Amino acid sequence: MLDKRQQKILRAVVYKYIMTGVPVGSKSLAESLNLGISPATIRNELSKLEGMGYLYQPHVSAGRVPTPLGYRFYVDSLIGRTRLREEEKEAILTLFSNKAKELEDLLQETSNLLSRLTSTAAIIIAPSLRRNLIKHIDLVKLSTDMILLVIITDTGRVEKKVIELREGELDVDLDTVQSFLNRKLHAKGYDALRDFDPQKGLRDQKASSLAVRVVDVIREILTREEYEKVYVGGTLNLLRYLDEEGRARIENLLRHFEEQYFLLNLLSEVIRAKELTVRIGDENVFQDLRHFSLVATPYAVGEETMGTVSVLGPTRMDYARVIPTVDFIAKSLSQTLGLLRG
Repeated sequence: MLDKRQQKILRAVVYKYIMTGVPVGSKSLAESLNLGISPATIRNELSKLEGMGYLYQPHVSAGRVPTPLGYRFYVDSLIGRTRLREEEKEAILTLFSNKAKELEDLLQETSNLLSRLTSTAAIIIAPSLRRNLIKHIDLVKLSTDMILLVIITDTGRVEKKVIELREGELDVDLDTVQSFLNRKLHAKGYDALRDFDPQKGLRDQKASSLAVRVVDVIREILTREEYEKVYVGGTLNLLRYLDEEGRARIENLLRHFEEQYFLLNLLSEVIRAKELTVRIGDENVFQDLRHFSLVATPYAVGEETMGTVSVLGPTRMDYARVIPTVDFIAKSLSQTLGLLRG
């Protein structure tokens, strides 16, 4: 257990190192902390904190640098105490105020905004199509033998698929099929589709045949792999912290960002945990992330988790700014999807 003085000194060391990237010495701490103690006493406390594993000294004559344990103490002390700046909150609310924006565009713009506000790489996992409900279906004739199926979901997601008409379907009235499917499938999801038989509601055999094929395509679209869409923004922010020693590990991490399964596996734990998660250095499951930190939280509609909002950056990231930003964006996204679902 740390006493109050040690806690204050440790928080100051972590904060100063996050802000400057320079090892923190006893003299600068004595000047900034109002503890009424000498640099020599502070040096003694720093030595104790180093012995307990919270700090380390890169060189004999250098100041101290936080270890993952030191960062963990700092982050735990922040939870529930951080606030988002008004200008950042305004930027987020402005983004989510555009109700006409398609979900894909909203999520990409959200990842870009999150990366700018936090100076990290932002990762957002979209809601699984299996969790979406059908809001509207359009059948658009492209040529004599091809139509475009457009599905709009309750989360604002838009999915499209070209369907080639068979010989007996060339003269089918598309408006009849479209109206029938919208009546039967509005506000329905994947589970309801499994038991739906279009042949029971259409008398015209050709229209019925086409409706069956359209529903099969809709089922195929809604059964795609869970959380298959990932939106990434600001990966170049990782280069801000690049040094010669870290060049290889950042290049390796950037390669991983091209592998969607890596990002999905990385965030699967957060989806299950259903709460804001901070993983620092070696706390991350993947060895390639031992020099990085992940801040992530799920977003939801009601009790149903839809996806995750997260950032990945160096262990020296500004947690006091990152944590409330990730949290506020996730809550804003939850609220927006809740309004879309009605």
